[in-house]
Amino acid sequence: MNMDGFKSTLLLNGLVNFIFGIAVTHLYRVYIIHKGWLNFPLYKIIPRGILGVVIMSLILTAINIPLDRLTYPIFKTVPLDISFFLSYFFNLSKYILLWTLTYHLFQYWELSLKAERDRYQIEATLKENQYNNLKTQLNPHFLFNSLNSIRTLIDINPEISKAAITQLSNLLRSSLQMGKHKTVSLQTEMETVKDYLAIEQIRFDDRLNLYLNINPETETLQVPPMMLQTLAENAIKHGISTTKQGGEIHINASINDSHLKLQIQNSGVYKPKSEHDGVGIANTIERLKLLYDDKATFSITNMDNQQVLTEINIPL
Repeated sequence: MNMDGFKSTLLLNGLVNFIFGIAVTHLYRVYIIHKGWLNFPLYKIIPRGILGVVIMSLILTAINIPLDRLTYPIFKTVPLDISFFLSYFFNLSKYILLWTLTYHLFQYWELSLKAERDRYQIEATLKENQYNNLKTQLNPHFLFNSLNSIRTLIDINPEISKAAITQLSNLLRSSLQMGKHKTVSLQTEMETVKDYLAIEQIRFDDRLNLYLNINPETETLQVPPMMLQTLAENAIKHGISTTKQGGEIHINASINDSHLKLQIQNSGVYKPKSEHDGVGIANTIERLKLLYDDKATFSITNMDNQQVLTEINIPL
């Protein structure tokens, strides 16, 4: 056989081996996908994979021996005994084993990534649903308390109550718009707080004093919508309204150690595990947890001078 003929034979032999190798491994892949082996735990995949390697190696050995004897005359003189067969089998099985390990490891890695993505997607969906449920709790609660405040004003001063209804319409408009967002700027939130407290100041007259200390640098930072309004409402309901002389509310916003620090200080006494722990506080804590995991903190404590301090730290 001349050199050109030898090269052609070698090329033909390699091409046939390549085609049958692709065909056998493809059939293996189709079979294990159909049987659902890829979803099995590792201890079930290993013996099946070994069996697959043996079967594929046997098939390719059965193809290679007659192919080599046909294309290379030198192999015709080699006796077809068990050692000859095993040498082919073990030589081919090394490559089949390497391919099988690579394939299964890649599939295992890909399935792990998919499972991780699915888990995060489910967690995100659950958080989104929980957050939306919490927001739907706020609007009726907020509306109920605001209407109660205006109802008190109607008999006392109808003209002032009309102004309060205008304030309430502004609040409801803001509430409906905020329901579309997870967070809003602190400046937007403070506008809602001011509208709400304007209604309450009409009702309490000079019994309610409001003090704001908002660092201008914090106005563009993001906070959960209606959060400060809910806490201001809680301060009115459980603090200011419980005393004849009324009281005051201080709202402070500053930046401290890479966190937005929000403080609401109001007259009154906080009673843990009482009616104070109602929708407002529980809702705020849950919303912070859903949005920021454990990176945001919430605390409410009694101060020495009959004052309650509510503090929230939100990561920037």
